Amino acid sequence: MAWWRKRAAPMDVASLLVPRGLFRGVDTETTSLQDHDRVLGWLRTLRPGTDRQVFVHRAWGTVAAVADARYPDDVSVFLADTDDTSWTAVAPGSPEDLRQCHLTSDQVEHIVLDALTSPERPAWPDWRYLV
Repeated sequence: MAWWRKRAAPMDVASLLVPRGLFRGVDTETTSLQDHDRVLGWLRTLRPGTDRQVFVHRAWGTVAAVADARYPDDVSVFLADTDDTSWTAVAPGSPEDLRQCHLTSDQVEHIVLDALTSPERPAWPDWRYLV
């Protein structure tokens, strides 16, 4: 089971997760799928290396935009479906090496907004299979 799906996730909501530090927990903020301005605001705080995550939980699965402090060069977008199959979004025309597949902030916004507004999973042109 994927790490972000271990607990039953709320359905049809968007969430911001911000770790408070080692062993100190996580601050969470949740909003409806219609609150595009708030979610866009969250996405604009996702800078490489900031250790923040934005999730969109839908009936078809979950999209997660992740700025991981361990990888300061990138904000990644992941998709997990209801069968626990996972993919990562890469820029069209990216090399096979996922370490070199960087999305722009506009591309991250495009994928997350598509997840917010569409009843189907995001129609991004290049998803690479993870597990």
